[in-house]
Amino acid sequence: MALSLINLVRRKSEKPPRIVFYGVPGVGKTTLAAEFPDPVVIQTEEGAGNLELTTFADGPLTSAAEVDEAIELLLTGDHGFRTVILDSLDWFEPMLWAAVCKRNKWDSIEDAGFGKGYIALDADWRYFLGRMNALRDERGMTVIYLAHEEIKGFSDPERESYDRYRLRLHKRAAEMVVEAADVVGFMNYVTTVRKEKSGFNKETAKASGVGQRVLHLAERPAFTAKNRFDMPDSILIKRGEGYAALAKYLPGHRDAAPTATAA
Repeated sequence: MALSLINLVRRKSEKPPRIVFYGVPGVGKTTLAAEFPDPVVIQTEEGAGNLELTTFADGPLTSAAEVDEAIELLLTGDHGFRTVILDSLDWFEPMLWAAVCKRNKWDSIEDAGFGKGYIALDADWRYFLGRMNALRDERGMTVIYLAHEEIKGFSDPERESYDRYRLRLHKRAAEMVVEAADVVGFMNYVTTVRKEKSGFNKETAKASGVGQRVLHLAERPAFTAKNRFDMPDSILIKRGEGYAALAKYLPGHRDAAPTATAA
């Protein structure tokens, strides 16, 4: 196609979003993802509890090849699913390690030498993310990745180092996933911290909460987060109403649910 300044167009993408939900254990990541329209789960761990979900097997998939087979079925098969959920990335990652080790005849991902095994994995992660992108581009599916959190030290070049929440993946993989996503939401409980006097002119911090959950959608020193859709910095997530709280901000979903209250 010949490009021309005369034929420039203005457009706004309405492709479904690619979303990462990660957070503390038991906060309801899978429950929130399952509220999205017509979901199917590529399950790599037993994290669904009592939720009734449509999955590919009576139990988690156990290899990267099985995950790729599930993606292929969704790409080429006749189905009505509109949301694909990968649950979870941090259980899927060791499957990629196993695949690259088998391909290179390594006993472990560390056998390649300092950091080289993880560099070799870049191609596997790009392939996987590309295949999930194809589900969005070719089949119009919303893509949701679930992950657990970990607390890691962050070396800030402008100030003293501090701890922050991030995806429980190798750093290279986490950066690729975050870059590929349209939304990265960190899910946690709403916590109030108050200081109490404890004698000898000392104060003790006491934390409390009532079980409210919040999805953070903007980067902060304490956690990784982002969004490309002008969403609020954080949104309260009520059980059964999480999708309604998010839908009005997401392409392909904006007319699907009533307005919800931002935190």
